[in-house]
Amino acid sequence: MRRHIWHGLSENIWINLLWFQLLWWLSILQTDSARWPVLILLIVHLLMHRHLFTEALVITACGCVGFVVDSILTLLGFFRFSPDHVLPPFWLFLLWLGFAATLRQGLKYFVGRWYLAMTSGAVAGAATYFAAAELGAVTLGWSDIESLLLLATIWALMFPGLLWLSHSLGRRYV
Repeated sequence: MRRHIWHGLSENIWINLLWFQLLWWLSILQTDSARWPVLILLIVHLLMHRHLFTEALVITACGCVGFVVDSILTLLGFFRFSPDHVLPPFWLFLLWLGFAATLRQGLKYFVGRWYLAMTSGAVAGAATYFAAAELGAVTLGWSDIESLLLLATIWALMFPGLLWLSHSLGRRYV
């Protein structure tokens, strides 16, 4: 079976991180309008991966975990999207799938460096939500300090947890 030049390309750390930046900006700036372009980017990522089934499993499992956490925070009134969204919108689910696609590629450096992952998760995780709020994609329902403390705590636990889950699934099914 002949391999194409792009086979495995989405596993390159720099391509993976740049790809996610494109996906993140599309999602945050275009929200609902970004659904189709983001879905296409996710499909392209999978098609350019050497282990399509395993990557799809990791993306689905980790993306669902993140989306469930955001759904709980939305139901509690912490996140507010447009008034017609009781749960987070579909574009946010796709964004979670995109983030999950970085765990075994662009963010693999953090695996086994759990304290660094906790610290980076607390800082970067909270920062991305504040950036999304500044750009109008979400409204934070609590004060800035309360929001920062909650998001930093959640991400200090969730980032290492998602890394562990993604790499456990990846090792098991490759």
